[in-house]
Amino acid sequence: MTFSFGARNRAVAAIMFAATAVATVIFLSGCGRGANSDSPANADSASNSIITVELTQNQLSAIKIGPVGTYLFPIEKEAVGSVSFEEDPGIVQAEFTLLGAAATATVASNELVRAQSLYGTNGISQRELEQATSDNETGAAALKAARDALRALGETDGQINQLLATGKIGSSPGTSSNAKWVVANVNESDSPLVREGQPVRVNVMALPDRVFDGKISKIYSLIDSNTHHMSVRCQIADPKDELRPGMLASVAIQIQQPLEAIAIPPNGVVREGDGTMTAWVTTDRQHFTQRIIKTGMREDGEVQILEGLQRGEFVVTDGAVFLDNMLQAPSDD
Repeated sequence: MTFSFGARNRAVAAIMFAATAVATVIFLSGCGRGANSDSPANADSASNSIITVELTQNQLSAIKIGPVGTYLFPIEKEAVGSVSFEEDPGIVQAEFTLLGAAATATVASNELVRAQSLYGTNGISQRELEQATSDNETGAAALKAARDALRALGETDGQINQLLATGKIGSSPGTSSNAKWVVANVNESDSPLVREGQPVRVNVMALPDRVFDGKISKIYSLIDSNTHHMSVRCQIADPKDELRPGMLASVAIQIQQPLEAIAIPPNGVVREGDGTMTAWVTTDRQHFTQRIIKTGMREDGEVQILEGLQRGEFVVTDGAVFLDNMLQAPSDD
């Protein structure tokens, strides 16, 4: 005899309100004897167990059984971006502007010193001194604006000062020859979680089976007022030289250390008609107890289990839906 979902719910109600535990015996089509509810298969989880069944050898061949283990789930934020040029064109242009402004400011400052000296000996007029003073103030303002523009693009004061000292445009210390760059657009709500140096994993549509690892090398200071995104620049390892500028990229940013959690394969999890999630647990590989569980993250063929299972328990890892379908099959009589 096979129970429908309605019959199963009535059985749950009986277990909850009966003064003593009542054994629920289920005979599946082609199955042997039913398992007693006091058996080890469900004695340790009566609070969230639904039903227990016994399978024949033929039915056992349709499922796989394995222990509940753990998995390192990455704690990541997703972003969309694109493969960029080796050096950011916007930053390179801003660096050129800064060096030009610095040179102009230096000339204007020297000219002011000379004008002040000459004016003291009546070598130049008051008007020439005022012009030199104005040029010096204009040069200083332009230099400050150029510095502010680079800060908005993510450059630090230390990097700006180094640029002014060396005059070297687009320097990338420590960049390997096979490195590429990806500019990703992070949601404004996620921006406080993003830091330089955080690991990233990049996928591109042109190479769907490849994963490119890297890290955040620069965070731009501004939030786009139209898209409410913040741009980050990531340095990516590309040993085979497969990436090309302009490729659409999906970027996963690791914002915390991976979380080790109890997990089982997705084929061991069943979503029931009422939205609850269940799994099948066994202690003897013949009797199986359906248990309500709570799930969390899904990653790389693993489902995080928040409640309902313990590490080391044996569960159906493939074919859980098969058992559910057997319970829902109509009675032969």
